[in-house]
Amino acid sequence: MKAIQCILAAALLAAITPLAAADKDGVVMKDGKLMSHKDGENTEAMDEVTLKDGTKVTRAGDVTSTDGTTWKLQEGDRISDDGTFQAHVITDGIVKKDGKIMTIHNGEKAELTSETTLKDGTKVMTDGTVISKEGKKWSLKDEDAILSDGRVLLEGSVIVKDGKPLLVKECMGEPIKKEVSLDGSKVRPDLAVTKKDGGGETALKEGDIVKTDGTILRADGGTE
Repeated sequence: MKAIQCILAAALLAAITPLAAADKDGVVMKDGKLMSHKDGENTEAMDEVTLKDGTKVTRAGDVTSTDGTTWKLQEGDRISDDGTFQAHVITDGIVKKDGKIMTIHNGEKAELTSETTLKDGTKVMTDGTVISKEGKKWSLKDEDAILSDGRVLLEGSVIVKDGKPLLVKECMGEPIKKEVSLDGSKVRPDLAVTKKDGGGETALKEGDIVKTDGTILRADGGTE
């Protein structure tokens, strides 16, 4: 989980396509339907799916893992055949994927064809150049993302979604099962963060991001 701060149209994509590596076989929720993903192709699952590791997923997206844990897949979430769960963490924003700058709006993505301005005033160019609201200029790297509110979501950061801290990988989120260190700050599965250098402890809330340097970007706009 390296730094995190993990948004139409060569042609509008006809369907929502997860941003995670699509080469892993498994299942994905797409347009409210459970899809079986195999050899790079999606087909609607017509019955309950049992993955190779024993995880069971119903057509409605209800998951039962091999240890008995249950939850429900949301749009864009996926589970690989080995049972690895990845949550779709970017619904609106901009991401660089496979060298292309893509916009994401309501989960749908398409190639960025003109300069766009995010809600906080951050500007993103078609070549991936970013100019922050403070005037700082930098460039997106592959798998880097910016949420529609201007917060950066980079590989290796942690973001809270559906009450769970997720480690960002390929612009998807994997639940953390043990304490994660981000440049000395410790993030625990119970959403508690122990800040580095004796900075005390705080709790994460829905939508909060912890950058790879330990900085906390609050969903309400604050920074710690």
